This record gives sequence, C-alpha cells and structure tokens, in this order.
Amino acid sequence: METRDLTIIGGGPTGLAAAFRAGMHEISARIIDTAAQLGGQVTALYPEKKIYDVFGLPEVLGKDLVGSLAKQALQFGVEVHLGETVKALHFPEQKSIIEVVTDQNTYATRTVIIAGGHGLITPRKHDAQGVDQLEGKGVYYNVRDPEGFRGKKVVIVGGGDSALDWVLNLKPIAARVTLVHRSQDFMAHASTLREVQQLADHGHIGLHASTILTAAHGNGNLEAVTLRNSAGLEHTLEAEALLPMIGFHINLGPMEHWGLKFEEKKIVVNSRMETGLRGIFAAGDMVTYPGKLKLIATGFAEAATAVKSAVEYIRPGEKVRIQYSSIAGLPKHSQSVAAPGN
Repeated sequence: METRDLTIIGGGPTGLAAAFRAGMHEISARIIDTAAQLGGQVTALYPEKKIYDVFGLPEVLGKDLVGSLAKQALQFGVEVHLGETVKALHFPEQKSIIEVVTDQNTYATRTVIIAGGHGLITPRKHDAQGVDQLEGKGVYYNVRDPEGFRGKKVVIVGGGDSALDWVLNLKPIAARVTLVHRSQDFMAHASTLREVQQLADHGHIGLHASTILTAAHGNGNLEAVTLRNSAGLEHTLEAEALLPMIGFHINLGPMEHWGLKFEEKKIVVNSRMETGLRGIFAAGDMVTYPGKLKLIATGFAEAATAVKSAVEYIRPGEKVRIQYSSIAGLPKHSQSVAAPGN
C-alpha cells in the first residue's frame, strides 16, 4: 500500500472534518472505518433525525449532514476503506512510518488521527421471549428508513431521547405508535417529554409507563407483543414493528492494547490532540481533557487542531500557516479521487 501522510481511523463527522483539513494542508490522507458507510454514529443511529446544534445550519437531517461532510472531505481524493476494523498499530524500528493493521490489510502512514466516536457501539438487545427470533422480521434496533414503518402498528421500548424522538418522528406516518417504558421516570429532554405526554393525553399515541415487554409473537414476522405492568397484569398488543431502544454497549475493542492512556474509556490528549504515542493524535467524542465538551462543533475544532499537529510532525521545523479559505481559496493541487470502499 502507498504510504500516506495521514490515516484517519473513523469516518464520522470528526473523521471527515479531519480529512478535509488534511486536503487544505495539502497532505495525503486515507480513512478507515469498520462500518459499511461513512458517517459514524450519525449514520448508524439517527440518519433521519434532525440536528439543531451545527453552527450555520438551523436544522439538518443526520444523513444530509454526513452527505455534505463527505462531499467536502472527498474532493481532495481521500482514500476510503470501509468495512475494515483496525486491529493494531505497529512502529517499525528505524523507520519514520507507522503500520496500521486491519483485519484485511496493512497500511503505511506517517501519522494517525483516531476519530472513532465512542468506539465500537452495539445496541443493547432486549431479552424478552421471542425477540431474538424475530430480529429483522419486525424487530429492529435502529431506523434506516422511516418509510418502512408507514401504515404499521409500531411499539417502541425505552425512556431516553432516542425512544421518544422516534415516537415523534414515526407518529405522522405509522398507523399507531405505542411507547413502553419500565419506569415513570423518563430520561429524555424535557421539551420532548412534554410533547410525547401531550400526544398521549389526547389519545394520539399509546403510552404504557411502569410497564415491561415480556414477549414478542409472530409466525415468521412480528404480529404482537405482550406487556406486563407494575401490578403484574399482562395484556397482548397487536404490533407489526418493535423498536427496543434501551441503550448501547460501548467497547474499545483492540484499541485498549495499543498503549494509549485512557480515563473512563476515553483517550487522554493534550491541547495539541497528541496521545503520547509518536505520530498518533486523536479527536472527537473518543478523547478527554480538562473542559472537554461533547459536541459535533467541538469535534470539528479538534480535527483541525489534530491535523495541524500532524502536519507539524510530518514537517519538523517548518512553520505551519493557517490561511483563511475566503482569502486563499482551496488548494490548487489535489490527489486523484478514490471511490469509497476502494
């Protein structure tokens, strides 16, 4: 594999921002991501949900934000490898390169930026009877396309932001939406909870608090679910789609063994986004430092800092200038475009 100046581990918003900044600094870059699509958690968890805190965009769908970030980043010909999991980082003796070893290839690079979000995220599976047998046949742990739920009777299990947000998003298109939560206490944003409660009070959605899902039923596809309330009373509810949104397992995976310093499963970095390993930087939700804010906007700024630090590492002794794009425009020379997944 051709040696690149920068290899970015993670193709979410922070990773894409880092790829764009690499292009602005006119260094070669590649992105490696374990997912089949760019976008990280935004693509995996809420592609159809609106995001309101990206500066300059009063509101934007998750998938549209990812599309714009990818278009901006890939214009410089960033090499993209999807569906590959990074297993190890090797530092060959007497060489200035780093070897990034995945489950499929070994890539040579001069620097690395780890932008892997929270790490490997997998949905927490529901253990009610019959749920595992009906996964993909009416039981889903994320929503890829809301249109797939049009006209269906949908049951959503959970009390957090994801569960309540999807109640609001699916209510206009589903035949009926029912929310089930094991407690009377919800963990969603107060304004979202008020909106859901108002819909329930007017009979526009079903709401079962202090209630648990005990079983899912269906002959080939989901047909009904059984609920049990705090008094021990059970009843069966017709359902064509079940969305258990009860949290996620976060796993650092092989990264735990790379020699990085962690605090509460976050990579410790300094103000230059340096990790303590030579040529290895990190940015985004995966990093921690005093005063850290977990926002997409913060990830963008950290990506810019990490790339600048990587450029200074690649070009020791050279003063790295930051020019305003409104004055300098885009670099006149770019790499040849590599299609995602190649």
